[in-house]
Amino acid sequence: MSMNRDRLRQFILILGLVVSVGAALWVRSQQNAEGNSVVTAVTRENAKPVPDARAESQRLALERLNQRTTEATDIDPFRAKSWYVPLPEAPPAPPPKPTAPPLPFQYSGKSEDADGGNMIVYLAMGNESFAVKPGEKFAGVYQFEGIEKGKLVILYLPLSEKQRLSIGLIE
Repeated sequence: MSMNRDRLRQFILILGLVVSVGAALWVRSQQNAEGNSVVTAVTRENAKPVPDARAESQRLALERLNQRTTEATDIDPFRAKSWYVPLPEAPPAPPPKPTAPPLPFQYSGKSEDADGGNMIVYLAMGNESFAVKPGEKFAGVYQFEGIEKGKLVILYLPLSEKQRLSIGLIE
């Protein structure tokens, strides 16, 4: 029984081989028959030969393979690789706190008011002059505060910053 199975397998394999070879030969003969009919049709009409579309597409495919160009996405397998990661940049320093501009005044002198002994200080700025009492605003952005240790104390109003102007006297 085992012998019959082996012979049956051999028969089926040989039959399959014969059928596949026959089919390949038949397909080849069909292709040759089609190719001959195209050639005869061209010679009858006395026209230029029509190129075989399949051969033309194969030739174009081969040309495309030869025209391969290196693109930016191609990676060089031999390039040097660094694992260095730069540190993030430090945030910029905050801008400096605004400060009052230097005092543009020159001390011209002082006197006392005849009414009640209030002090009047005389200041000059370019061609302008100011006579101010303590607590009085002048020149738009300044306020005279008083005299401390031989210096005038003047408040810069936009920043509420006190500035001192030396008068050369020690009191």
